[in-house]
Amino acid sequence: MTAEQFRKLAIKLFGPERGWQSRCAQALGTDRASVSRWIGNSITVPGPVAAAMSCWELRFEETGRRPGDAARRDGE
Repeated sequence: MTAEQFRKLAIKLFGPERGWQSRCAQALGTDRASVSRWIGNSITVPGPVAAAMSCWELRFEETGRRPGDAARRDGE
């Protein structure tokens, strides 16, 4: 995943509002500085991070739920 792909997907998943980098970092269990480095292409987006983002994208497209949304049971 390129830095630009990561940035676009993170904004899609965590919203364009201020703080999306912090929300992304929290969901990934890392710090905001790492997210900034990935976006800035200072370091490569790690494979596990790219995999998590891709899985979250599929979930979002199928359910409309973003990472961190509370799990809902059917019928609720």
